[in-house]
Amino acid sequence: MSTVTSPTPLRSHDELRALAEAGSELLKDATADEVAAWVAENFSKDAVAVACSMADSVLPHLVSQHIPGVDVLFLDTGYHFVETYSTRDEVARSLNVNVVDVLPEKTVAEQDA
Repeated sequence: MSTVTSPTPLRSHDELRALAEAGSELLKDATADEVAAWVAENFSKDAVAVACSMADSVLPHLVSQHIPGVDVLFLDTGYHFVETYSTRDEVARSLNVNVVDVLPEKTVAEQDA
């Protein structure tokens, strides 16, 4: 028997504003690790994503320590260096994250034209 869980209810505009105001004050001198911990405490995993250029794996690693399985968004323009793709692949292989390749609407050839 499988159980289907309902999605986390959406917060109201006022709730999000209050959370942002509280976070702004609490996190103004916080480390990146403290910010990631705060996000994990205040948002569900499904409401969090990390955008990463894959210049390195520091941010995905840090966030995955607090939010295992977090979506890591990689904008794959088709113009990246081989090393960038290697970093993306290593992040996907070695960290507890879900790398999501975000693709442009146009192919490289269409962009070049």
